[in-house]
Amino acid sequence: MTKDRIVLLDSLRGLGVLGILLCNAPDFAVPPPVSESAANWPHGTGPATLGVWIVTQWLFQRKFVTLFAMLFGVSIFLVGGERSDLERGAILRKRLTWMVVFGLLHGFAIWFGDVLLSYALAGFAVLLARSWAPRRLIRTGVTIWTVFTVVMLVGMSVAAFSPHEPAQAVLEAAKEVAKGKASEIQYGGTLIQSLIQNAKDRLAFLPAEPIIFVMTSSLMLIGLGCFKAGVLTGEASDRLYRRLIAVGLTASVVVGGLYVAQVLTGLPRALSLVTLALQWMLAPLTTLAYVSLMVFASRSKAWSAIPKALAPVGQMAFTNYLMQSLIMTVIFYGGRGPGLHGEVDRPGLAAIVAAIWVVQILWSRWWMDRFEMGPLEWVWRRLYRGPTRLRRPALQPVAA
Repeated sequence: MTKDRIVLLDSLRGLGVLGILLCNAPDFAVPPPVSESAANWPHGTGPATLGVWIVTQWLFQRKFVTLFAMLFGVSIFLVGGERSDLERGAILRKRLTWMVVFGLLHGFAIWFGDVLLSYALAGFAVLLARSWAPRRLIRTGVTIWTVFTVVMLVGMSVAAFSPHEPAQAVLEAAKEVAKGKASEIQYGGTLIQSLIQNAKDRLAFLPAEPIIFVMTSSLMLIGLGCFKAGVLTGEASDRLYRRLIAVGLTASVVVGGLYVAQVLTGLPRALSLVTLALQWMLAPLTTLAYVSLMVFASRSKAWSAIPKALAPVGQMAFTNYLMQSLIMTVIFYGGRGPGLHGEVDRPGLAAIVAAIWVVQILWSRWWMDRFEMGPLEWVWRRLYRGPTRLRRPALQPVAA
């Protein structure tokens, strides 16, 4: 694989880790029962608040975690090679085992919304398929994803149009608000209180891991298939990339229209349920449109600065992902910083996220100019591979 193609993968990884932060930001700032809700958002439904919510749900939510999962599927092959390569396979399994450890530490000791554990568990399944042909990988992943999301859409549609829905909506809203207020006190309390509440919320999410496992595995299969087919390396035809952009942006328009419709109709819970299911279903289409746009940007003199700026962020995506959690919990959780949990509205969150984006882009460039990999990537690599060089070798002067 050429250097340019590696840069493209790093750029996509950087785009993914930065995009995820805007989606995760409300989960740091307010309790999980109300973080994605517009109707029950604790700061009301002002125009600016709803505007940020629509943009986040329309252009960001599900798209970048989908991209990250697809790229993790690629890493399964890049690290483990073919199934016949027993030595690299052993390294891959050790790598995933340490990722389970990092995921548990991150989820219980830092932030409950961890995805590392989910990716590692799914990785143990996908490694068995890493030698499959591109078409088989894509067909299997798409089939699993389609079946699962269609079932989700049918289930949510049935719930949305149930005759008991109006009463159920009122009851659910009351439960979410009450649970949110109870969590708010703990997250805004002492360091120990916030740690305990975070651990409780992490435990509450664990029963969903089987569902996340299925969805993440299917996305990894799609991602690995797209990599082998050249879609994620810039090797596919321009015609295919244009088709992916057209289909993905059409899906995005559908989802965006539904979120605008929610606002115009007073945020009814029934429409919210249907929109959420369609958002999940169509997310990979928009993700692949973003991939295609990045491919064209990397070939353009006018736009190539974007993937070049994102590449160092992607090279140290593991470090940047965990640093996002540390920065956001210091800002919002009690006992470790300003303790702003429950006090920042969506526009303020967007501003904080934008500031972190700038810092991580600049910091990543500075670090990668001097070192071979990110600091946490280095620790992780030492654990599963052994001694690894971190600092780049000094350039030797050319003899006269």
